[in-house]
Amino acid sequence: MEPFYWMPYYYAIAKDLNIDPQKDAVASMMLSDNINQNGRIQRKDEVIMELQRTIEGKDVYVLGAGPDLEMELDRLVEERRSSGKWKLPSTGSDVLIAADGATSALMSRGLIPHVIVTDLDGGVEDQVQCLSRGAIMLIHAHGDNMKIILKVAPRLFGSVLGTTQIDPKDGGELDNFGGFTDGDRSAFTAQHFMARSITLLGFNFNEVGPKIEDDGLRVAEMDPAVTEFKFKKLAWASILLGLISNPSVKLFSGEQLIRL
Repeated sequence: MEPFYWMPYYYAIAKDLNIDPQKDAVASMMLSDNINQNGRIQRKDEVIMELQRTIEGKDVYVLGAGPDLEMELDRLVEERRSSGKWKLPSTGSDVLIAADGATSALMSRGLIPHVIVTDLDGGVEDQVQCLSRGAIMLIHAHGDNMKIILKVAPRLFGSVLGTTQIDPKDGGELDNFGGFTDGDRSAFTAQHFMARSITLLGFNFNEVGPKIEDDGLRVAEMDPAVTEFKFKKLAWASILLGLISNPSVKLFSGEQLIRL
């Protein structure tokens, strides 16, 4: 999604969720600076080319961290693992993109995602471990994750790309492929790099799932204010996913998401 098309949605989301665009800009500059100062991270153009090679023309499975993830993931593994196409680097027709904490659910089943899309708030240690095993990591900057950016960014290495939700020209040397939550950003990333198909697992827009930590276990979030905020995010995610076409997005259940 081009920035000129994305930005009206971003400002509507920011207004609805009381997000400060200036804080997002500060976080984006911070992430950009940290990536540029880390000599162990590959050059941006190299990571972009690697993403293109990994995703273009492939059937992409995007794993969200919703409450149905484990059940749907086990079914996918049973159906597809025998194909032997999930080894890194990707040489087959299937690509796994894990949204944040879904990485840990994959690792608990002996699988490494090809791509991780994360704002660093779930299962960070597993995500860092995946870098050493060939995964590509897209780290997202927003106003609420500056502390974790400062903590984690200096440890990173290999194929790491920074993303922002503001206009890229205001966020340092970061990219914006569209999307707001880790899950829908994963799908927009797949579309940007010309996936053949996009199938969603672990996406439940009617139920807030607790975080998945490094050990693969879920940690319950009981704060009603947090739950309400997350329901609003899910509502926006469902709207944004409906904007994706060519290819259109399908749920693993076989249902087609309705485009607006």
